[in-house]
Amino acid sequence: MKALLMRMAVPVVQRAPTVAYLVAETAGAVLWLLRPHLRRAATANVAPFTRGRSAARRAAFSVFLNVGRYYVDLALIPRRNPRDFERRHVYVETPERLSLVEAPGPVVFVSAHYGNPDQLVQFLTSRRSTFTAVVERLQPPTVHDLVQRLRSSHGGCFVEADLKGVRRCLETLQAGEPVAIVADRDLSGTGVCVELAGRRVKLPRGPWELAQRTGAPVVPVFLRRMGRRTFAAWIGEPIRVPGNGEREAAIATAAAQWAAVLEAQIRRDPGQWLVLEDFWGEHHCGEG
Repeated sequence: MKALLMRMAVPVVQRAPTVAYLVAETAGAVLWLLRPHLRRAATANVAPFTRGRSAARRAAFSVFLNVGRYYVDLALIPRRNPRDFERRHVYVETPERLSLVEAPGPVVFVSAHYGNPDQLVQFLTSRRSTFTAVVERLQPPTVHDLVQRLRSSHGGCFVEADLKGVRRCLETLQAGEPVAIVADRDLSGTGVCVELAGRRVKLPRGPWELAQRTGAPVVPVFLRRMGRRTFAAWIGEPIRVPGNGEREAAIATAAAQWAAVLEAQIRRDPGQWLVLEDFWGEHHCGEG
């Protein structure tokens, strides 16, 4: 039923995007009112990045609105030529680092469920048409397949974070092409324990192991929403993971560097961190 509704909604959204954004924002506000457990989780998630409970609640409300906008963006991907959309709707905050995205060679792009990671992939697609992106398996399978078709409208290979997906990522990097990974939720339970906003949590280890095994740099990239159709792209400094010496220590150091970048970006606008699960409870580790 969910997949059927989504398939029916996609052409409607594509014909009337302005109305679709209004409807999606209204749906987000209604969800905020009717789902108290999600409201509490979102508020608790953003609280460490805000000052005071009122600010946390405002940011959490924005999370719900932005989740609605995300689904409209997803339906519009097939209609948005990546280069044309970027020229009109994307501002690059760090133009001096564009070469890190455009230069040939293997690289691991790392981001988060922040702003719009799927639109970020389109930003990368306009520069590196051959790439592999790691995505979460959605349920039911019919929904997963529909979302994958929308995501891949302009190219790229999307794989799950399993052994087959890891092999594909290694092959991609060894062929001199980029890999993109969203790395703010440790879904496998094998993550690296780091400090984020003063708390100890596990973040995915995949980007760092891939970088260590292939020698590829890890480049943080974020696409922050500035409006319904406008975004700001931010490109960070490369993170290197040495392949010699104490391998686990190198991974821990790189993951800690990533956690610092992630924290700084979320603090810029906590309402764009699109996580509705109990993040701190699900990913807690160690002390603190």
